[in-house]
Amino acid sequence: MNKHRIEIINAHIAGHWVFVAVTTDQGVTGIGESTYFIHPRAAALIVEDLTDYLVGQDPFRAEYLFNGAFKHHCMRDGALMGALSAIDQALWDIKGKALGVPVWELLGGRVRDRVRAILLIEAQTEQEILDKARCAAAEGFTAIKLKPFIGDWAKLTRARLLSQTADIVRAVREDLGEDVDIAVEIHRNLTPNDAIEFARMIAAASPYFIEDPILPYSVESNRYVADAIAAPAALAERNTTIWEFREYSDSHGVAILRPDVGLAGGFTQMKKIAAIAESRHQRIVPHNFTSPLATACHIQLAASTSNWDVQGYVREDRRPWTDVVKSVNALKDGYLEIPDVPGVGIDLDMEYLKTAVFTPFGAKFGHGAPLAADGAFRHQ
Repeated sequence: MNKHRIEIINAHIAGHWVFVAVTTDQGVTGIGESTYFIHPRAAALIVEDLTDYLVGQDPFRAEYLFNGAFKHHCMRDGALMGALSAIDQALWDIKGKALGVPVWELLGGRVRDRVRAILLIEAQTEQEILDKARCAAAEGFTAIKLKPFIGDWAKLTRARLLSQTADIVRAVREDLGEDVDIAVEIHRNLTPNDAIEFARMIAAASPYFIEDPILPYSVESNRYVADAIAAPAALAERNTTIWEFREYSDSHGVAILRPDVGLAGGFTQMKKIAAIAESRHQRIVPHNFTSPLATACHIQLAASTSNWDVQGYVREDRRPWTDVVKSVNALKDGYLEIPDVPGVGIDLDMEYLKTAVFTPFGAKFGHGAPLAADGAFRHQ
C-alpha cells in the first residue's frame, strides 16, 4: 500500500512559464509545467485553489484526482486544464521517483531508443530562414519547421502573400534536397480557401505536414481544410480534452494531432489522446515551445507511445531555458535522448524559481494580432 500523501503544492512563475511542485509527506517532490502561457497567473491561482482538494490525497491516484478536479464544475477552461496538466505531470513524477523508475516505464515501457526532434526555425527574413535551415541540417536534424509568414505579411495583397510564403518553402526544399523533412507552420493566418490554395502551391516541396492553417474555433472548417489539402494536416494544439481531440480525429483528412502535455491533461489524458489517434492511423506531434520541463515530459510520452512522430523542439542551450532547469534535455544528431532516471528525467532549479518574476507573453514570439493595411486586425 502506498504510504505517500500530498502535503505541499506550490506554483512558480518564471517569465510566462508556470511550474508546479508537489511534495509528499515522505519528502518526495514531483514537478510539472502548465503551458497556459497567455495568462500564466490564472493557471497558478487555480493550482492554489486546488490545494485544499489535493492535500492529504494519495499522489499515486492521478486518474482519480484528475477526474475529481475536472468534473467538479465541468467548465471548458484552458486555465483550469493548464493547472491540472501541471499537477498531473507532478503526480507521475512523484510515482516514478517513489518507485525508482522513469515515467515511460509506468506508461508501458519503451517503444523506441531515441526521439526524433523537429527544430523550429526562428527567423525574421527569408535569408535568415535559409541560413538557419542549412545549419540545422549540418547539425544532423532531419526534420525542421518553417514559419514563412514574416515581416508585414498581414499588409500584403492576397496574391503577394501566397506567392511570397510559397517561394520561401520552395527555396528551402531546393536548398536542402530530400534528406530533411520540412513542416510548414501557417500559424492560423489564412482563410480556408487561401489555405487550400497555399497547400497546392507548395505541394511540389512535399511538406512533412502543414500546421494550423486556419483559426481553431470551428471544427467543421478545420476538417474541411484538412480534407481538401494533399499534404498531411496537423491540428488541435489549442485543444484541451479527449472529447475535443476526438472531434478533430473524426476527419480522415487530419493526419496529425498536436496535444500539449501542459494543456491537454498531462500524462493521464495524453495517453488517451494518442490512443484515439492511433485507432485512425494518425500520428502525434506535440505542441511544444515552452520550457525544457514540458519537453522532458513529452520525451517520456514519446518513449512509450507507438504513434508518436517527431518531437517539437526549440533550442534549449540558451537563456531563459537554462535558467529554470539544472540541465537541459540531451540532444545528439537531431535526436533527443531518453533518460533512464526515475520520474520525468529533469530537475527544476528551485533556487532560481524563488526569485523569478512574471513577464507578460506579449508579441515577442510572433503571436500578436497583426494589423492589415486598412488598420483592422487581419481577418482570418
